[in-house]
Amino acid sequence: MASSEIESGGNEGSCGCSDVVVDQISLLSLKEKTSEVSKPDEVVPSAESSRKCDEDDREVALNKSPTSAWTCLEDYKRFSESILWTFMMNFYDKKGVDSWSQGIVPYFITSNAYIGRTYAKLLYGFLSDLSRGDTHMKLNKNEKLYIVELGAGAGKFSFFMIKALWELKNIIDFPIVNITYVLTDFTESNVNFWKGHHALQPYVESGQLDFAIFDASNDEQIRLINSGITLSKENPTENPIFVVANYIFDTLCHDVFHVDAGVLKEGVVSVGTSKEGEPDLQDPDIIETINNKYQYVPTEVDYYCDIERDVDAPHLKNVLTWYKTYFIENDPNELGASVLLPIGSIRALRNISDASKAGTVVLAGDKANCHPNAFRGLVDPHFAIHGSFSVMANFHAIGVYCTSRGGFYMHNQAEEASLQVSCFVIPPSTGRVERSAECEVGDSMKHEGLTRVAGERVAQFPLFAQAFDDNVNSFGPSDFFALQRCVKEETPNPSLANIVALLRLSNWDPDIYFKFRDQILTQVASASCKLRNDLIKGMPRIWDNYFELDKEKDVAFEIGRFYYGCLKYGEALKYYGLSSDTLGEHHVTSHNMGLCHYSMGNLETALGYFEKALALKSTYEKAANWIEKVSKEMGGDESKKQT
Repeated sequence: MASSEIESGGNEGSCGCSDVVVDQISLLSLKEKTSEVSKPDEVVPSAESSRKCDEDDREVALNKSPTSAWTCLEDYKRFSESILWTFMMNFYDKKGVDSWSQGIVPYFITSNAYIGRTYAKLLYGFLSDLSRGDTHMKLNKNEKLYIVELGAGAGKFSFFMIKALWELKNIIDFPIVNITYVLTDFTESNVNFWKGHHALQPYVESGQLDFAIFDASNDEQIRLINSGITLSKENPTENPIFVVANYIFDTLCHDVFHVDAGVLKEGVVSVGTSKEGEPDLQDPDIIETINNKYQYVPTEVDYYCDIERDVDAPHLKNVLTWYKTYFIENDPNELGASVLLPIGSIRALRNISDASKAGTVVLAGDKANCHPNAFRGLVDPHFAIHGSFSVMANFHAIGVYCTSRGGFYMHNQAEEASLQVSCFVIPPSTGRVERSAECEVGDSMKHEGLTRVAGERVAQFPLFAQAFDDNVNSFGPSDFFALQRCVKEETPNPSLANIVALLRLSNWDPDIYFKFRDQILTQVASASCKLRNDLIKGMPRIWDNYFELDKEKDVAFEIGRFYYGCLKYGEALKYYGLSSDTLGEHHVTSHNMGLCHYSMGNLETALGYFEKALALKSTYEKAANWIEKVSKEMGGDESKKQT
């Protein structure tokens, strides 16, 4: 018998399997790889994370007051035209995918299987409404439907949403083969990463995934690399364009305004640095030293009339008029207001909406403000530093803009949320400046009127609205993030049953499994047969959801550890092999493969893996001990045969 013992009977015997007792060899194998992480030459994952950011604690405040050690980099100018945004572009252009793979910029909250499925359900609700034919937005099932993701970064969210759409293909009232998901970003290095990522290749080959280099705030055309198609005002799509914008609106350029004693003022910025000496403006690390000065000068609500496109000028005037009017009428304590206007995001929405004959739908997830009361007080812009920087996105202003254009918005009703998810709908363009009765700011565009007008328009999309209520308001991506964090950080010893429930809720997300791998492995041996079987059935789904990005997270190896703990050595070998294939050979992986073969009675094969482990690391004592042990056993078997 192999050294791992199986006891028969137990209180789960009726389900056809027995409780497992894992002996010392199994326990060693479960701990083997992670226990050595403290050694300086190890590069494998550890239970204690060494990541630079903790999930999505995105920000370190950068609201410095200029000191004597201050060097001016740029004199006062319009906030959206300052060199700050060039610094940000330089950072992401130079760092590329390393921004996420090295943990410089956190991403889990917007790149997990749960949020991918959530957005797919919202698209399903939207398409269901259009299929009913009761809206002013039309759907042509014989034409392509494009999902355009802005600032797709590493492409991990894209992977999850595409997979979730495929899982819904039998109930979506639109041919799945006519849906094309387009990953966009402004830097070519990210596009090259997507092209070479094995998890995306099946969708590229089927024609349902395409790429584009696209600067969301400035480019007016989206040129698809694989198909050669250009989406533009000159070549618009027949169907609505569905836009995904996660953690992008907080990084596109903004303008800043104050409403001070009833006067609208523009904020201008002089960018400086606290770093001594001649600064290198191309160095992405310069962001860490930014130290700005601000001035506020009176302006008018028609501020944008001469500097933005004519078609947007009246809507931007409406937005500024809305804030000026609101804070004149609703500021009893004379606190004033500080408003970041997301001009870069509004330009992006205009450029994309021009490329569709049938309108645009935007799903945006960000750290954002959705209520005007968040703007009370006269303060300078708040910067969050996470390698690059971001500001607080103003989803409320985008909602006013879309309503002025004849559309509507739906905001997450929770004001306190790590991730605000909002939906914005822009109707088909009429080819002229949109001026509905609501376009001019009157009673209908004041706070209560704005909500009423948007609500009336939402009512035309009941299935979409219900999907938003179910999947965002009732329990959404921010709630999921908070829950998994609570279980991890506020529950000292979560039960295996609760961890399995969280895995199911996450849609078997690999990062969730990785976070709880040690708790799972220490409890699975004593778990009930049914609970253990639930995990065994879920492991292939976890691997199917794996998107290689962070090489510190060897998910295949951890799945192998799980199967070894369940005495399923063949499955353990499969995932140890996948670990070697995806992240390269490692002495601990070879050692554990040797343990599997030893437990299966394959002594010669086991010896080969132990020898390989020792070859990969000559000082690896455990492998040397096993070589000695197995060699003696093989020698004993040979002498028995001879006698």
